[in-house]
Amino acid sequence: MAFTYFVIGSGSIGRRHFANLRTMGKSTELLSWRRFGAQGITQKLASHTGNAAVIIATATDIRAELVAICAANHAPMYIEKPLAFTRAEFDRIYSINVNLQKRSIVGFMLRYHPLTDFLVNLPPQSFFRLQLEIGHDVRQWRENWRFAESYAARAQGGGVLLDLCHEIDLIGLMCPDLSLRDVTSIGHAAFPGVDIASSLSLASGSGATATVSMDYLSPVLKRGGTLTGDAQNVVFDFVTNTATVAMATGVENHNFNTKRNNMFEKIMQDFVTLAEDTGDATHDKVPRMDRVKTSCARIVEAWERRDFIGTKKVDLQ
Repeated sequence: MAFTYFVIGSGSIGRRHFANLRTMGKSTELLSWRRFGAQGITQKLASHTGNAAVIIATATDIRAELVAICAANHAPMYIEKPLAFTRAEFDRIYSINVNLQKRSIVGFMLRYHPLTDFLVNLPPQSFFRLQLEIGHDVRQWRENWRFAESYAARAQGGGVLLDLCHEIDLIGLMCPDLSLRDVTSIGHAAFPGVDIASSLSLASGSGATATVSMDYLSPVLKRGGTLTGDAQNVVFDFVTNTATVAMATGVENHNFNTKRNNMFEKIMQDFVTLAEDTGDATHDKVPRMDRVKTSCARIVEAWERRDFIGTKKVDLQ
């Protein structure tokens, strides 16, 4: 029996994963959680025991149930980020067998961007101030899409902190010993419990402070940051795929050519390698489930510690 990949979640991300797997020549089925439910997916996996893997691209609030089904059927998982948003769900998910965790991935695809490789390979502990930000008008994301009807508008599992949490993972790669100090969030009167802008403050005992900010409001996409050190300053931009390093001796400019789908393809190839246990090499920062526990825990902690300081009047309907 051919190894089969079941993509659960028929939204834009699920469809992208399905298309990429088909392009790779893999046996793939795209399943709707609403249509098949727990029973239907359990039956699918039971009929492919030992020869199936699952891509979980559903809303965050039903991930734990799906993970349990996959674990019961020994099926490796690609779990879209964020893995979880409450400690209870996090603990439930991470209770699965460690060997299965080693064959599973959390979808931190930004790790596969060449600019990320550049940033995480800068001299460790060389910066005392790190600032990351991402923002975009949520109403411009996709055609025929409304915020109010999306997962993002849900009080449980929605909001910008969870939606744009790649940067929380990235800050941990660049400065692993950071700990969360506080989180300030801005809400919306029409969507109680949903943050439309959030900012994390972090610090480390090695003498570094960091902020990670995300919002649904910026009229133009912005994604980048600054790193300040005693030997060099770095300004980087994931929109233009560039980085500028300023030192006392001069300035260096770096350009990184890539396409967004390349990151999806590379992370999926690593998942295939792990799921099928081919023995092929993977990215050195592959977001294997057992290796990203700290990062996933930081996202959960940040979401649970959000301090709503007010609301912003903006039409998100």
